[in-house]
Amino acid sequence: MKKVIALALAGAMVFSTPVMAKEVGAPVAEYELAEPAQVVESWYWVDEKGDIVEHAFDIYTKDPVSVLPSEMVTGAIAQDKTISEYAGNAVTNIWAMDADEVQDLAVGQGAVLDGVEAPGLTFELFKPDLNRVYAAKELAQGKTLLNVVNVHTHAAFSTAKIDFYAPGVKAGQAITVYQRVTDDEWTACPTVVADDKITVDITANGHLAFIEAK
Repeated sequence: MKKVIALALAGAMVFSTPVMAKEVGAPVAEYELAEPAQVVESWYWVDEKGDIVEHAFDIYTKDPVSVLPSEMVTGAIAQDKTISEYAGNAVTNIWAMDADEVQDLAVGQGAVLDGVEAPGLTFELFKPDLNRVYAAKELAQGKTLLNVVNVHTHAAFSTAKIDFYAPGVKAGQAITVYQRVTDDEWTACPTVVADDKITVDITANGHLAFIEAK
C-alpha cells in the first residue's frame, strides 16, 4: 500500500467573549480563549488503484490535548477571571485598581482548620465585589492597598490558617490582612509574611484586604 495526502482547509478561530461584571459600575471583561485544535492535514491508506481504504491519521494546528476544556473556559467566565487566574486559583487584577498596583495572590491546596491540618482542602479565591474594593481603599488611607480578595470553602471552621502565594513579597514587609466583619467594619487578622508567602488566620469566609504600611 501507499499513502496519499488530502488537505483539509480550516481557518483559525479565536473567540473573544465579552462578559459583563456582576456589579453595576464594574468594567466589561473580555477573554481571549484558546484557539481550538484544527485538522490541517488528513492522511489515508489507499490500495494499488489509488482508492481510499481507510483513514490513517490527522495533523492538527496544535496538540488537541492542549486545547482548554470547555469547563475551564466557562468557569473562568462565570468568575470574571482570566484563564490563568482561574487555572491557578489566583487574583492578579481587580476592578478599580491599576494592574501594576495589584500584588498577585494565589491559594494552593491545604489549610489548617481549628488547629487541624486539612491537606486536601482548597479555599477558592474569587474576585472581590466592587464596593468592597472601595471600602478597602478607605481602610488603607495613608497606606498601600495591595489586593482585595474573596475566599470561600465549604468546610465548617471557627479559625482557618491559609497560605497565600504572593510572588515578590519579602519576609519582614509590613503587610497586614484585614477581614471584613460587617459592611462598615474590618478587623486585622494574625498575619505572617515570608518570602513569596503571606499566611493569614481568618474566622469566616469573605473579603480580605491586604494592606502594607509604607
